[in-house]
Amino acid sequence: MSKSIKTIQLFCLTLAVGSCLTLALGLLTADGSAAPPVVQNMRGLWDGFEVRAGEPPEPSRTEITGQENRRFTGFAEPPDPSHPAIAIEGTVSASGNVNYQGRSPGVHNVGHSKLHDFGGGAAILDGGETRHVNGQTFIVPCVLVMRSFAGDGSVVPNPEGRYVGMLGGGVTGQIDMRLSPPPDPVRPTSFEGTMEVVIGGETHSFLLRGTINSAGRIIAIAATSEGHLTFDAILSEPPDPGMPATINGAFHLELHDGTEFEGSFQTGLAPCGEVC
Repeated sequence: MSKSIKTIQLFCLTLAVGSCLTLALGLLTADGSAAPPVVQNMRGLWDGFEVRAGEPPEPSRTEITGQENRRFTGFAEPPDPSHPAIAIEGTVSASGNVNYQGRSPGVHNVGHSKLHDFGGGAAILDGGETRHVNGQTFIVPCVLVMRSFAGDGSVVPNPEGRYVGMLGGGVTGQIDMRLSPPPDPVRPTSFEGTMEVVIGGETHSFLLRGTINSAGRIIAIAATSEGHLTFDAILSEPPDPGMPATINGAFHLELHDGTEFEGSFQTGLAPCGEVC
């Protein structure tokens, strides 16, 4: 073998080793340890709705009790209280894609959702299920549940009241929300309510569930027989008692016919009286 060929081979080997070394170093953190994979946290109580077209929303509740890396386990409560809780297991990807299945006597659920994490514990799972019950198959096109802010011991604002206002951000219409206080002292960051949204002369009435943190940030989900809605907003309480509190934010509405609206809203706390 000629000296020139040997030189070329040695040069190529040096490049290969250098590339491998560079790749290996790229997988290490600054302190020399391997970079950990991103694992989305699924643990907690998820409350919300399941909706079929033309039918009123039904309650949906899942509790994730265990998680190891991307795999999680827990229990789901079916809308029919006569059915036993369903043991579920699933996986979550780094990008928030969630796949799960559950079984109980005569029931087999298969679900797919997207995880939207807002930090501080608050998150939304938006997806659907295929349910096999005693040999029959049912499609649940919308399963919308949320996990509340964990709370940090700080005082949490009470969003109770009626908030009315206008839609914006390219969407023309009105919004009317009636929010209740937390359902129990165990979940002080949670609240419930109802909402009406008027777009194009059509009124859509929703059941609503939300969560609020000590800074006044609100994450909420809402469902109706026609579709579902999510929003991310801020509750502001002005120091002047003569000025109303406001809830302003962004929303996304999706109807079962495929129509979608994405915009903003601005509301103010209505004065008590006949309108509250």
